[in-house]
Amino acid sequence: MKKILFIAVLAVSLLLNAATAYVIFAKNPMKIQGEKSWLDMYTSDIDATEKFLSQNLGITVVQTSDEGGFDYRVIKSKDGLFPYAGLMQICDFLKKENVKPHSTAYFTVKDYDAMSQQFKDQGATTVVDGMVAAGMKFGVFTIPGGVEIGIAQYGVK
Repeated sequence: MKKILFIAVLAVSLLLNAATAYVIFAKNPMKIQGEKSWLDMYTSDIDATEKFLSQNLGITVVQTSDEGGFDYRVIKSKDGLFPYAGLMQICDFLKKENVKPHSTAYFTVKDYDAMSQQFKDQGATTVVDGMVAAGMKFGVFTIPGGVEIGIAQYGVK
């Protein structure tokens, strides 16, 4: 009886792990063309923004980076499986460029270079083009109507 119970528990455990793996790999927005995969929030007070999001939405910043003088903090989903957003302090360099607090949504693309060219051909203007960092190639564009969006190709070395 114990052996049967053990096998049943093992089978349920394997099914749950398989279901979790399906969600992780099949529903990963960083693998699906056109899915919103990231949100950058540029803020004039990163600590106040983090505190507000935490108190009101239960968001927890799980990673902090200060690469190149930029205070950038990463937020993961509540289950801890996916990073999905970043908070960035508007530093002196960005202030000189007249960057104001705003958010930019990024959408997954399979081929950054082709989509970047397609955006330009369709009337988008380039804000940032073809940066490679953290395993992705990304850019930000102002598209017709004045909306700023980003595109990102993941898995780039």
